[in-house]
Amino acid sequence: MRQPVPDERARCFAGFAPESIAHYLEHVWLGTPNVVDEPALAVGPTARLTVIPVSELANHRTELLDAMVKLYGGERETHARALLSQWTKYYFGFTATAGFVAAALLRRPLVMSPDKTHVVLRDGLPIAAYFARDALQPVECEPARRYAPLVEHLNAVIETLCALTRIAPRVLWSNAGNLLDYLFEQCAPQFDLSDDMAWLFGPLGANGEANPLRLPVRQAKPRAASLPNPFSARRVCCVRYEIPGETQLCGRCPLLLTMSDAEIALQTASR
Repeated sequence: MRQPVPDERARCFAGFAPESIAHYLEHVWLGTPNVVDEPALAVGPTARLTVIPVSELANHRTELLDAMVKLYGGERETHARALLSQWTKYYFGFTATAGFVAAALLRRPLVMSPDKTHVVLRDGLPIAAYFARDALQPVECEPARRYAPLVEHLNAVIETLCALTRIAPRVLWSNAGNLLDYLFEQCAPQFDLSDDMAWLFGPLGANGEANPLRLPVRQAKPRAASLPNPFSARRVCCVRYEIPGETQLCGRCPLLLTMSDAEIALQTASR
C-alpha cells in the first residue's frame, strides 16, 4: 500500500491536552509525521510496521489478534472476542482521546472518518495514529455537532470489529465509554464539562435512538468492605478474564462488586 507522505507542518495532539491526559496523545498527530518527529514510525530489525486507513482494519484481523496473544496469551480463535476487546483499549486510547480533546476542550469537531484516519500498527499493535492536517473544524456550540465525528468513528470501528468475531457491540462501547468517563474525570479540576458529560452519556443519542454510551460507569455498593462505597464500576465487563491466566481485573471491573475481601486482597497483591 502507498504510504502517506510526511507533512512538515504535522502537529502532535498532546500539545492540545492538559498534562493529566497528554500521555495518551504523544503519538497522535494532525498531519502525517516524519520519522524524526515520530520515532514510532521507525522500522525495527524484526517488527513489521504497517500504516493503514482505519477503513482497512478488517483486512488485518490476524495481525490484530496475534498482537494481543503476544501480550495476553490465549489462542487466536478460541479467545478472539476477549483479545479484540483488549485491542480496542489501545486503539481508543489514541483516537477516542483525540476526539474527546477536540470536542470537549477545544470545542471543535475533529474529522475522524475511517478513510481519512490512519493507524500505525507494529505487528498488529496500534502504536500511533494521525488525522488530516486540517481535520480540526471551526468551533461549535452544540455538543451534538462537536461529538458527532467521535461517535460516528466509534460506531464504524465497533461495527468492523464485531464483524470479525462473536462479541456484543456493548462490550466495545463500554471500553470506549469507560475511557471517556476517565477523561472527563481527569479534566474536571480544570474544566467545567458537566454539560458535555450529561449529553454524551445521556439516554438518547443525536439520532433519538438509545445511546450506546449511556452511563458507562455506575456507582454501586460492593460486597467487600475493603472497596470504596460507593464503588465506580463499569456497566459492562471487557471480558479479559476469558483469556487463560488473566486473573487480574481492571480497576473498575463490575466483577469486583461480587468479590469478598479475601478475593480483593488477592487482586491487590497481584497488581
